[in-house]
Amino acid sequence: MTRTGGPATRTFLLEVGCEEIPAGMLPAALADLAQRLRAALGSLLPPSPEGVEPEVPFGTPRRLVACLQGVLDREQDRVALVSGPPVSASYDPQGQPTKAAIGFAKAQGVAIEGLERMTGEKGEVVAARKTIVGRSSLELLAEACPKALGAMRFPKMMKWGDKGYLFVRPVHWIVALLDDQVVDFEFMGVRSGRLTRGHRFLAPGPHEIRRASDYDAVLTERGGVIPRPGLRRQMIVERRAQAAAAMGWAVSEDETLLTELVNLNEHPGVIAGSFPASFLELPAPVLVTAMKHHQKYFPVLDARGELAPGFLAVINLVSDPDGGIRRGNEWVLKARLADASFFWNEDRKRPLADRVADLSRITFHEKLGSNLARVDRLGQLVGWLGAECRIDAEGAAHAAKAARLCKADLTTGMVGEFPELQGIMGGIYARAEGLPAPVARAIEEHYRPTSGTDACPSTAAGCLLALVDKLDLLAGCFAAGLVPKGSADPYGLRRAALGVCRILLSAPMVELPGRPRLGGMVAAALKGYTQQKIEPQPGAETSLVEFISQRLRFLMEEQGISLDTARAVLAAGVEDLHDAWLRAGALTSLRGPEHESDFDSLATSAKRIRNILSQARGKGIEAAAAAVQPSRLVDAEEKDLHGSLVRVAAGVEVDIAARDYRAALRSIASLRKDVDRFFDKVLVMAPDEALRANRLAILAGLSALLSRVADFSEIVVAGDSHLRGA
Repeated sequence: MTRTGGPATRTFLLEVGCEEIPAGMLPAALADLAQRLRAALGSLLPPSPEGVEPEVPFGTPRRLVACLQGVLDREQDRVALVSGPPVSASYDPQGQPTKAAIGFAKAQGVAIEGLERMTGEKGEVVAARKTIVGRSSLELLAEACPKALGAMRFPKMMKWGDKGYLFVRPVHWIVALLDDQVVDFEFMGVRSGRLTRGHRFLAPGPHEIRRASDYDAVLTERGGVIPRPGLRRQMIVERRAQAAAAMGWAVSEDETLLTELVNLNEHPGVIAGSFPASFLELPAPVLVTAMKHHQKYFPVLDARGELAPGFLAVINLVSDPDGGIRRGNEWVLKARLADASFFWNEDRKRPLADRVADLSRITFHEKLGSNLARVDRLGQLVGWLGAECRIDAEGAAHAAKAARLCKADLTTGMVGEFPELQGIMGGIYARAEGLPAPVARAIEEHYRPTSGTDACPSTAAGCLLALVDKLDLLAGCFAAGLVPKGSADPYGLRRAALGVCRILLSAPMVELPGRPRLGGMVAAALKGYTQQKIEPQPGAETSLVEFISQRLRFLMEEQGISLDTARAVLAAGVEDLHDAWLRAGALTSLRGPEHESDFDSLATSAKRIRNILSQARGKGIEAAAAAVQPSRLVDAEEKDLHGSLVRVAAGVEVDIAARDYRAALRSIASLRKDVDRFFDKVLVMAPDEALRANRLAILAGLSALLSRVADFSEIVVAGDSHLRGA
């Protein structure tokens, strides 16, 4: 227990020992547990001092751990006003308390004279003011822990036992200590205590933990477990470098694999192994995939920076003294590479073109037909898109050829053995049979980007093919009603839509002469299904356009563009995604301190204009249909605004045609003073019908101009009732 001049504070440790948790689930699970416990403890866990981050969650594949410091010893006492029966039922006509009032006072532990009156939902009632003694942290934790653990959710859960226990993996032990006291509770049939278990092979235990603060030392020194992921990472990096240096190798870095191995091991060691150099004749992606994805090995490079006939494996032991683990890993990898060598030789006996017909036997989706039907749609869509983008004849021919062959590698033995290589092997086989390099490259890259950090295709033909591949997937799923619900997205449609946005913003696409329209692309993709007698569900086109535009908004926010700026830009038009991106960048750059007052004022005016025009339409007045009549301009302020509007509008159109949106916005911002004076001095809804219509026409023109780059009414300014990010 510690004191810092205030109330006593304590350290709470919770360890839930399980069977091995999948590496990909562990980081999120650890963060989730810590967050749930902090929320459950509430006022018992004061917020961290400013500038001090809460402790980083930690654990291993066999244990979920939360360690919370600064837990108060008990809740503060509080005064509560407890409502009771109605006053009419609590006192008789002489003002004497009835049995209802007496019983209520007794139940609340107060004197009958201490009852008060208060107005509640059901009228005037009696009430008892009582002091509720704060509970101890030990009692609260015993109640909070099983609730927090029971509320945790994982991508996949396991059920076991005759009582239907459900958790990420079966629970075998629980340690729960508040300093040196056991927090007593039961979860999934297991009682909490102070006994942990060590490394499965090095020091299984059990091992007793006397105090919460002893946890790391006990696990490390007696249990053979490194509980902190950061330390396990450091150990892997250092031991990997030592093993590589001893063999004269350099490590092929892979942060994703490193993170996975950190979460797969409790005490990592590194060993070096080798395979016959003859396997280096296989394509490098095959070797790398066999090592990384299938065996979790780090490939290594020789002095020339090329793959060496060796690997580095992370084992859940300190060392491999007799070399048995190394020999076992070498044997497994050699067998897998032997299979790969067989497929490499067999697959090349048939060209890709001969394999296309076999795609009729591979289902794309039960509701969407075969992969052969899909290839036909891709060919048609890539031809349409190439024309829209005005790609040159040679590039169009390469894209069409690649579209016909891009799925052929699904019929090969190599992709059957290594599904991760689909597309990549298609490109490799295309090169091996002498097809043009742009065709091979487009096939190889047409699944890109596969993640938020993956690169987009590097050529125009590759971009076109990758774009139509994702559009066809999206269109098919939306046509069949297979849209994401909540966090579930089994077909990766959010990733595909994000890929569409990124490709349309990538250099090869931006540099093409033509600019495809989002609505046109979605309609063309859905048309491919209609032609194959698959009728889209009603509203599929509108829903898909909105779905993709929301991914663009997400991408904007990820790049630091504020939510209200993204909304304003998208509200002004999203048909040309690159154009919307340019407008968002321009608006962001001009929302700094220098122009902030101008833009805030225009945003406020835009909201006012929208409301006025909306009210006018509600009265049957359509301002947009009318033209401003200069002869009917009366006040100097409306004359000034109209003149400025005509002048600025002409310049803005020139700027927009040149895509110089910063210049366009600066011109629009220059209207600020005229707009402010207009609203200060001019009565828009004048009694005179002709005067009113003319002024509404001015506002309609101003609204149209403000919406050319962004819908200013979406901009959040001080005093708005809705908050940024809401």
